[in-house]
Amino acid sequence: MERHEAVMKIATAFSLADGAEQAAFETARDLHGRLGGVPQLLVLYATEHRAEPALVASLSAHLPGAQIVGGTSCGGVMTEHGFHSGPDGAVGVLGVIDAEGAYGVGASPLDDDAHAAGAAAVERALVAAGRDFETPTLVWCCQPPGCEEGVLAGVQSVIGAQTPIIGGSSADESIAGAWRQFSSEGVLQDHVVVAVLFPSARHGAAFQSGYAPTGRSGVVTRAHDRQILEIDHQPAGEVYGGWTCGAVGGDGAGAILAKSTPTPLGRIAAEVQGVPMFVLSHPALLGVAGDLSLFTDISEGDVVHMMRGSPESLVKRAGLVIDDACAMGGWAGADNLGGLVIYCGGCMLHVRDQMDEVVEEIRRAMPGAPFLGAFTFGEQGAIVDNCNRHGNLMVSALTFG
Repeated sequence: MERHEAVMKIATAFSLADGAEQAAFETARDLHGRLGGVPQLLVLYATEHRAEPALVASLSAHLPGAQIVGGTSCGGVMTEHGFHSGPDGAVGVLGVIDAEGAYGVGASPLDDDAHAAGAAAVERALVAAGRDFETPTLVWCCQPPGCEEGVLAGVQSVIGAQTPIIGGSSADESIAGAWRQFSSEGVLQDHVVVAVLFPSARHGAAFQSGYAPTGRSGVVTRAHDRQILEIDHQPAGEVYGGWTCGAVGGDGAGAILAKSTPTPLGRIAAEVQGVPMFVLSHPALLGVAGDLSLFTDISEGDVVHMMRGSPESLVKRAGLVIDDACAMGGWAGADNLGGLVIYCGGCMLHVRDQMDEVVEEIRRAMPGAPFLGAFTFGEQGAIVDNCNRHGNLMVSALTFG
């Protein structure tokens, strides 16, 4: 494919400074210097320690006119400069200057109606981009955990199902509800924030996990929202515990999030040349009645497969997803202008001591290109034919070239 001189410019910056205003100053200064100007779009991720009103206010003051989208990230952030985590929190930003493109951000409170909030947020984003009633090339989203399927449906009710929706659910350090969302309005709680992108450069997107099916599967015969009550007419926890050979559930009811990370449940979302593509659900709680609570919706009739992942597969997966995103866009990784990576917070915690290797895998896939990565409690992406899904323990990537 012939390559044209790019008009679009992408750069990143990060800070581990003590204090939101100092962190904002450092990231804004470095980003402005690398871009050579104020970005149209500013993607912002920070740990809960830095989710202070002063952070967004200071960034807006230093980068006037930049439209902000993002949220809190578990444990740190990553850029092409490494994995960034510190006692005072971490801040990472990615900025886009694209004179021939258009970008807009919109936010809406959930108010117990995720569908309506998703629709309202994307409508406001289109107005902010000056592209009312047009279909964006891409949508980037951020919302709290627990409502993702409704948000995706709401966004698609406005723009249709063919536009890729990419992003992640905001996260905190201990699943205590300290996650927040960011927009130019400030630090938000229980909001949907979306950005619509009409980039001038080519793009590629991919959404995958680092897990493989084990051959153990069953049909969900009773379910409610995000709870599996029965698999094959047996208590779900009992079936899942048997699949894991007692590794999960042997201690009785309670939290199983960490124990279940190596063995989530998967559902086939699509097939590519006969190869099944799975979207994953992370079992979080085992109930006293044998029910399993997940971080995704589940329905009766769904076929669930027990998946398995190793630390090695989780380390390598981010780079492989970048490879696929570039291939989807029709170019090699060396042609990247930059990218965004959403990496599950649970996976990050599972391989935290190897995060430098994760960064190195991404660098290999997009050598010399800037990227920003966040660690989320839910991942969204387009698997095949823009089949927008919400999953857990997954990697979602967006690249420009």
